[in-house]
Parts: sequence; structure tokens; C-alpha cells
Amino acid sequence: MGRSIAAIAMGFAFIVILSFGADALLLQMMPDVFDAGGRVTSTPILILILGYVAVFAVAGCYLAARLAPARPMKHALILGGLGLVFSIAGMAASWASAPAWYHITALVMVMPYAWVGGWLEERHRARA
Repeated sequence: MGRSIAAIAMGFAFIVILSFGADALLLQMMPDVFDAGGRVTSTPILILILGYVAVFAVAGCYLAARLAPARPMKHALILGGLGLVFSIAGMAASWASAPAWYHITALVMVMPYAWVGGWLEERHRARA
């Protein structure tokens, strides 16, 4: 059970560190896309954010599945569920920071990203 918890924790840390790092880098490189209240209304920037979060989420769930001692999809989906809980909390806390379509899209995509990460590792294990 310890390896399972560690696998999920590593995947979670991977996603959080890369996401917050990319957000900080975006803020530093493009401060003008954020208004005084921190709101982003630029559709291309919001799509960029959704894009890099998608890559980080799939990769983090793949990492959790890869490190899992067994049942990689289960580990990826547990991480997805954890991500869903944190995404709901974050969305509630930052609703005013972006348009509703952005928040809803980000929330709806959490579990598909987890599934893809788990599927990639299951495919990898089937080939080995």
C-alpha cells in the first residue's frame, strides 16, 4: 500500500509543481494578460493554460500509473479523483479569475486526462 500511496503522491506533486511553475512563468513573461484583479480574459491565453495543464495532468497520471505496483489505471483514476476535488475547490476560490467556460472545461477534462495517463501505462505494460 505504501508504494501505491507514493505513486499517487509523486504524480500529484508532479502536476502541482509544473502547473504552478508554468503559471508563475506565464505571469512573469506576460503580465499584461492579467488585469489588476488577476483575471484573464484572453481566449488564446486561456487555451494555452488549458493546453499545458492537459499535458501536465496526463503526464502526472501516467507517472502515478507507471510507479504503481499493480493496477495502473486504478492509480491514475485515484489521482484524477484527487485532482477533481482540488479542481472544484480551486474553481470555487477563483471563479472570478476567468470566464465560466474556462472553469467548466478545466473541470470536465480532469478525469479524461487521468484515464489517458492510465491507458498509456497499461498499453506500455501490455507491450513489455
